[in-house]
Amino acid sequence: MNRFKFITAICLTAITIMVAGNIWYLYSLYNSIKEQTLQTVNECVRKADILEIISRLNGVSQGEDDSFIRLSLMVQGEKSPAGGYEYPNLLENLNQTMSEYFHVIEQSDKRIPERDGMALNNLFKKELGNYGLNPELAIIQTIADDTGQSDKLWSIDFALTKNQSPIYKVYFSPLNGHILRQMSGIIVTSAMILILMGFLIWYLLHWVGRLRTIEQMKNDFTHNMTHELKTPVAVAYSAADSMLRYYDQSDEARNKQFLKIIIQRLSFLSGMIENILSMSMERFKTMKLSIENVEVKPIVEEVAGMIELKAEKPIKIDIATPANLSVMADSLHFGNVLSNLLDNAVKYSRDTVNIKIKADNTSIVIADDGIGIDKDNLPFIFDKFYRVTSGDRYEVGGYGLGLFYVKQIVELLGWSINVTSKPGVGTVFTIKFKGNEKR
Repeated sequence: MNRFKFITAICLTAITIMVAGNIWYLYSLYNSIKEQTLQTVNECVRKADILEIISRLNGVSQGEDDSFIRLSLMVQGEKSPAGGYEYPNLLENLNQTMSEYFHVIEQSDKRIPERDGMALNNLFKKELGNYGLNPELAIIQTIADDTGQSDKLWSIDFALTKNQSPIYKVYFSPLNGHILRQMSGIIVTSAMILILMGFLIWYLLHWVGRLRTIEQMKNDFTHNMTHELKTPVAVAYSAADSMLRYYDQSDEARNKQFLKIIIQRLSFLSGMIENILSMSMERFKTMKLSIENVEVKPIVEEVAGMIELKAEKPIKIDIATPANLSVMADSLHFGNVLSNLLDNAVKYSRDTVNIKIKADNTSIVIADDGIGIDKDNLPFIFDKFYRVTSGDRYEVGGYGLGLFYVKQIVELLGWSINVTSKPGVGTVFTIKFKGNEKR
């Protein structure tokens, strides 16, 4: 068990580290996509700025042919080790060069109308839409005219080149939705893996708990069986030893008494073994019940009478059962069910016990004023080999099969059984006669 705990602790630690690493990765991915989105917004501003200037240039005569604007651009390159020139980020450099060129034209040509802020904002929103970005609010303001906006808005500073001072302040609604949509695939798969992992951990711990309960039940069964076997074996051994040591051929009565004791104890051991074998699930699956119309009151009175006779303490059993009540059942096993319930009521009681048996057309109720069962043990009392004990005391005989047998027989008859109990007050077993209500 200690090894299991150690391995479990290592695995849980590793899983925690992996989950933390995955969260960090998602956070880094979010920031990366956000940075790319802001770069896209920056490019949208640049395109909107160029288009707004072009729209104003179109209204100014450029000579004989003013239907379009001719541009001659110089793009700077970087000299390669081989002696040639390379042009990294060509499109970005072209956009920057074009943007600078149009601003030079705007400043040098006095015929060009003043900047149209509304048109610029409209062009900006349109460019954003082309990239799938649709913020509720998108505003471009010149640095000189910047009045500031809500802190809830995102903003960027736009400059024609990296080395120049910004000329625009751009405000727009947060684009978290767009970023999360870009991350949706990995978020969903990570969440599913996390949920599945959590379920597997819960399932593992659940079954480990059940296995520990089964292990405890096994230990209890071993302890109980040892306790149960020691007494008849010790008695039979003592009787056989007495006959061997003090054998007197002339004392026939004494010899028969010893032999009778040995036979009784061996018979008891045989019955115990048979009871254990009868609890096998395979035995129950193949068990054939002899179902017939059984009168309830005679069986209840017969079982109650036997319990009263063998009880070693004062016992009172009140029976409230209609004389004409009958159910479809196996009379032998029905009697055994009642015997087990009444026997437990006597075993788990104080110096005296009062039992009430009440039956009608739908159910039979057996209530006692014994020591009761606490709520932690109550869900398991019908499990095989399970016994309610007080610490390590096993003064009450048995090996945890009686209520298991009761539950199996009740279910084979098509009935149901439930129990309520309160420590110090008593226990109530209720058997429902399903299918007998119409009788």
